[in-house]
Order: sequence, then structure tokens, then C-alpha cells
Amino acid sequence: MIENETDRKVSYKKRHIGFLKKAQELLILCDIEIAAIIYSPYSDEPKVFPNHGAAINTF
Repeated sequence: MIENETDRKVSYKKRHIGFLKKAQELLILCDIEIAAIIYSPYSDEPKVFPNHGAAINTF
């Protein structure tokens, strides 16, 4: 675990963006259904990819 809170938050945001980019690439390139729900200590609401309706239908 990254001890420095600021460094940890920066690293999380970079990985979060990278993860969503890869999910988008899989969605387009492989023509598959993909959904992700990401809970984070840095936001009040979970992030849903691609959107709430699509995630509900996928799960």
C-alpha cells in the first residue's frame, strides 16, 4: 500500500482512468457486453461503467 495519501490518490486516479479505457476498448474491439461498478474511498457514489442501465442489464 502506498503510504502517502496524496500519492495513493494520484495512483488510484491514473489506474481508474486506465481501467475504464481498457474496458471501453474491450467493449468496442470485441463487441461484448461489459459492466463495472467501482467503489472508491475518494467519492461518495460508486462509479458505474458504461451507465447504470447497461450495468443492470449486464449483471
